[in-house]
Amino acid sequence: MARYSKLEVKGEWNSKSNQSEKVLVAFGSISLNILDTTGEPLRQWAYSSIFLKNNKASKSIFCPDLEESESLYIFDQDAINHLILLCNKTKRKKLSKLFPWLFVIIFLFISSVFFSSYFRVITEKIALSITSPEQESNLGNIMFSQISGVPYCDINNTNRYIRSIDKHYLSEINNAIELIFINLKIENSILFPGGKLLVPYNILENENGPFILIKIIKLAKEALKNKKAIAEFFSKQRSKALLIYIFGNFTDLNFYRDNGLLISLDSTFYVLDEGFTEIEWLKLKNLCKL
Repeated sequence: MARYSKLEVKGEWNSKSNQSEKVLVAFGSISLNILDTTGEPLRQWAYSSIFLKNNKASKSIFCPDLEESESLYIFDQDAINHLILLCNKTKRKKLSKLFPWLFVIIFLFISSVFFSSYFRVITEKIALSITSPEQESNLGNIMFSQISGVPYCDINNTNRYIRSIDKHYLSEINNAIELIFINLKIENSILFPGGKLLVPYNILENENGPFILIKIIKLAKEALKNKKAIAEFFSKQRSKALLIYIFGNFTDLNFYRDNGLLISLDSTFYVLDEGFTEIEWLKLKNLCKL
């Protein structure tokens, strides 16, 4: 059978654009060569693309592609068997070459899925580590500036008054926290990076408002100390925006208020012997008029 790697056999070649004609078929090292009866080359088919369309006792039909744009009839059975052998051998070699690349692709896909969560965690930690207190405060200011059309109390007056109250735990707590009584339709408070604490205005009308406010401030102070507000802010950003921020540009960050840290009391216990006196609370309410 090896003799066909050098010899020629007769066949019949057919193209959709031409009539069938008698040809010579020569077996090359990497391709099948189709020549006219004078020896002039007509076509060259790669073994890897040839497939057997029909196999009969007297002849077999081969095509160079799935579109069957051409066809070749071979009548010699030994030549038919040899061509089938060459085609299968070439395809196996092709598959063996593709296997390492297929393995690499599968490995990269699995790695991307498995390590994507780790990549995200690392990105957030890097963003957190490079953010200075000044930058954190700047991010909080930008977040607050995005809130438009919502009334809030005079920030300077209310915070100056709370700091002036002669209670050590109040003045100390409020040094890092900037209270903003705002008329948002929310039940919980929101802490922005840098210490801006949005408190629902209706807390001033709550019977237990003085005690609840003290508890909210303490929770906010603890969250600020542990960098929970800025960590929450980064956790809600898109990965692309975080990467851009790490490289020095924060314009792609989302500064919507819901990216702040929710301070929720729910069933949280608060001590009723702490808080403002009735006179202090009344003055705070008078300072905060909407």
